[in-house]
Amino acid sequence: MTPAPQRRPPEIVRGQDIGFVVEQDGIPEREFKTRLATFFGTVAWVRVAYLAGVTYEAAGPMHIALCVRGQPGQNRIFAERVGQIFASIFGSHEHIDIIWITPDQTRLAQVCQPFYG
Repeated sequence: MTPAPQRRPPEIVRGQDIGFVVEQDGIPEREFKTRLATFFGTVAWVRVAYLAGVTYEAAGPMHIALCVRGQPGQNRIFAERVGQIFASIFGSHEHIDIIWITPDQTRLAQVCQPFYG
């Protein structure tokens, strides 16, 4: 029996210039959003959430990010649970970034509709 691939542990990245590019939406993404919305309903940390394609530098590659506004407090627990939900749909070899957004990041709402909140 082959061992299951290990997921990367969550890592915290701060101070990046984030470019919000596009909303991520498709059949597996909708399932992911539905499961996340169910999870968010059980915790008080998330007020609004988006699933977006983002860049971290001007001409850098696009990454998929869960962008949330709310009360970060249990970041590690939150990231682990989101990672479990994500891996159950997309596989443990993939990863998703989590970005706690601020009210001044208005570009996100111009390219993406919230799926929660």
